[in-house]
Amino acid sequence: MAINNHHHEPEILQKSSKEVSEELLAGTSRPSSRFILFCLVLMGLTALGVVGFFMRLQDGFSHHTPWAYLAAAFAFILTTSMSAPLVAIAPRLAKAHFGRPVSRIAELWAVAGLLQLLILIPLILSLPDAEGRSTFWFTNLYREGWPPGTPHTWLVLSVVFLVLNGLALLWVAAIPDFAVGREKSSGLKGSIYRLLSLNWSGSKAEWTRLRNRVGILGAFYFMFLVTVHTFVSFDFAQSLVPGWRDSLFPTWHALSGIQGAVASTLVTAFVLRKFGGMKEYIGLNQFWSLGKLLLALSLLWAYFWWSGFIIFWYGKTETEQNLLELLMFGSYRPLFLATFGLCFLIPLLSLVWNPIRKSIIGPTVIATGVLIGTFLDRVRVYVASYSVGDVKGLYLEHVPAVLKPELADIFMMVGVLAGSTLLYTLATRLFPVINIWETKEGLLLQRVRPLNKVKLKVLAKPF
Repeated sequence: MAINNHHHEPEILQKSSKEVSEELLAGTSRPSSRFILFCLVLMGLTALGVVGFFMRLQDGFSHHTPWAYLAAAFAFILTTSMSAPLVAIAPRLAKAHFGRPVSRIAELWAVAGLLQLLILIPLILSLPDAEGRSTFWFTNLYREGWPPGTPHTWLVLSVVFLVLNGLALLWVAAIPDFAVGREKSSGLKGSIYRLLSLNWSGSKAEWTRLRNRVGILGAFYFMFLVTVHTFVSFDFAQSLVPGWRDSLFPTWHALSGIQGAVASTLVTAFVLRKFGGMKEYIGLNQFWSLGKLLLALSLLWAYFWWSGFIIFWYGKTETEQNLLELLMFGSYRPLFLATFGLCFLIPLLSLVWNPIRKSIIGPTVIATGVLIGTFLDRVRVYVASYSVGDVKGLYLEHVPAVLKPELADIFMMVGVLAGSTLLYTLATRLFPVINIWETKEGLLLQRVRPLNKVKLKVLAKPF
């Protein structure tokens, strides 16, 4: 509620520790009819993706071009869902209180990695061999007797490690919550909670080990996420376009992943607040704080894009002009302009205003636009790259025609988006969508103090 001087009253969670445990655990049981209907719709859309895959399977894996839109969907999920756990990792490192209600919301997106592992199989099988073309990998491995597909093994291993790391981070951070569920659940779910809680008793030594493990897993996740962004941007984009040499592109790709992570968390938090009954736990402070991050990341997005673009624009060699024509100013220009507006111009011109940034609906609408812009951008970059037929040339001598989506491509992209959302939705039946132990810790570290007629929330800094 707004008060004088356009300030907002502090949002204070007036609940006991027992009430928090019971209320948040209740969200993992008794699925409503709306929840079941939502899951059935997602299952149907995911099934469409499977149909599209088998339709596309008729083209085989002898050439990479038919799998262009699947590569774009893979990159989009990497940029959004797989990057989302960073929103839980960074506030913990900074000991920021605003991240407590959204940490589990962000970490839960790690389950989308299970679908990413399946999508990676046809993409690797259709990817041209590294021998004889410009690539990130050392091709002298072939001369040493290594099989032709060996360099891409490191890409696969990095993605596998990232997925396992994300799932481990999600599980370890939820162990105290599983211990609470173990005491309050029975039957099969109670048995699962007992298994996952690892006999957690809540001793001081266990809390110390938990924080250390969460910190280590978070650091490794960040490092490998940047590594995977680098490998994917090289293998599925740059290395398929002769003459495309841009050392800033992987950095920009990873940075857009951080922007996508914040946007994904914002939109998910809004959905859970609006339709998931979490209004008391997810408040204005979360949207306000994430909106500030989104504004900063939008500026960085433009800075790194400009730093890479200006080199090609000033160079004006035939290859550089063809690259700009392919990626930005040719057939994919509408996608580029939409991306530029949704990921930079609109966030900049909107979030600089306090009434928009200091609200719930404002950052959510901007974040939705960022997600749409990121999706269009991944289509622009990866479909354009996959449209190049001769990947072993030295230069891009001519700009290929635009690669329009077929019915199979549309089905696959819809299936990938629905499948990732389905995995997240099903995971909420096991993991409390709001972190219980972090919420309780926040209650212990807050005090309400009156100042004249206004109540203020005083927060202590955790150790």
